[in-house]
Amino acid sequence: MNTCKKNLLFILLFICISSAPLLSQEFLPLQAESDSLQIIDIIISGNTKTKEQIILREMKTAIGDEFDPERLNEDRERIQNLQLFTRVEIVPDFTAQGIILNIIVAERWYVFPYPILYINDRDWSKVSYGAGIIHQNFRGLSHNIIAAFWLGYDPGIQFTYINPWFGGKHQFNYQVSAYSYQIRNKSSYLDDFNEKHRAASVTLGKRWGYHIYASSTLAYRQVTVPLQYKAVTHSGNATDHLPSARFAFRYDRRDLYEYPKKGGLFDLYVSHYRYKTEINYYRYGADVRLYHPVYKQVSLAYRVMCDLAHNRVPVYDRIFIGYGTRVRGEFFTISEGDNRFLGSVELRFPLIKIRYYDLSPITGDLGHYSSNLPFGLSGGLFYDTGAAWLRGEKLTGAILLSGFGAGLHLHLPYIQVLRLECAFNSDYQAQFIADMGVAF
Repeated sequence: MNTCKKNLLFILLFICISSAPLLSQEFLPLQAESDSLQIIDIIISGNTKTKEQIILREMKTAIGDEFDPERLNEDRERIQNLQLFTRVEIVPDFTAQGIILNIIVAERWYVFPYPILYINDRDWSKVSYGAGIIHQNFRGLSHNIIAAFWLGYDPGIQFTYINPWFGGKHQFNYQVSAYSYQIRNKSSYLDDFNEKHRAASVTLGKRWGYHIYASSTLAYRQVTVPLQYKAVTHSGNATDHLPSARFAFRYDRRDLYEYPKKGGLFDLYVSHYRYKTEINYYRYGADVRLYHPVYKQVSLAYRVMCDLAHNRVPVYDRIFIGYGTRVRGEFFTISEGDNRFLGSVELRFPLIKIRYYDLSPITGDLGHYSSNLPFGLSGGLFYDTGAAWLRGEKLTGAILLSGFGAGLHLHLPYIQVLRLECAFNSDYQAQFIADMGVAF
């Protein structure tokens, strides 16, 4: 329900910003006067809730190290990627004894109840509504708690708890999650009927250094369909049981998660679903993203992603292009299969530099979370292509969906990026797209 939360915050902040566009005090830029001086102290300010250890563990720089502006900029980006702060700056103070690093952060709003008004599959005729609560920095340790329920189209309930770090220097993490919801069957090969999904999972992971992650997940899911559609289940009795094990690996060198312009990301996963002789299939795939600076703040981004299956996959577990994963230019076209491929390239360039504002009419605790809010504007030129195909078919025989276009990327607080794009399909038919978050 993150999209619902972001929708609500965007509306509130838009109303507030129209009455108080006051530029906040600028932090000093990172600069060096001597390359040989050592770091003698690190002072953190602005973290009223967040524990200092959460910030310090993201830094390669430590007391006693030599001053390295490039490394400090990478430290700043990793702290920003915690997504706990609207702004992070590192200001060196040069003294006769050495350099004191001042890390200045502006904390985000962490905990709030929120109403849910969710547009399923980005279709306004498929509205869910309800309520939830989220805490993104429980105990000031960057733990996440999410609990929500929703009615209307595809009603459900969910709970998730995430601890991104335990075990000290071993850098372990874990996540527990459970949900129960009803969804409409998405397959174009079947009639319209409801599926009931219930699931629970436990994930244990580890981070090596600052860029390498691995995790293992054990999960159990139960899927029930109406009795008259029992033939779509592998058990044949309208209910399937799907125990599964998943292994995932990630190498992440992106500069900023919210809008990458440098570095890269490599994701790899394999999942095995097995229950007696009824269920036995694998899913595996990769997601590779590269970001190359071209000139100053102009960057060229590439993505190649695939999801593949081995053995017979249940109809209710097929994957699509056209719901969560879309091709711009064919944004509302649905392509269904057991396998999926997607490729994208996008040129990103700044139009209005990101600046930070205070919403001065807001006072008290809300005022603390309404300072140093980022606003800016970027542009993008893009090309997307993708296809989905069934088991036994080949990618070369699948229908290839492609599109290209241009868009404006609004950098906004809390929702990070709002994209307003005009895309064209291969027949040069235009469509206008409003979506949240960076494309990749």
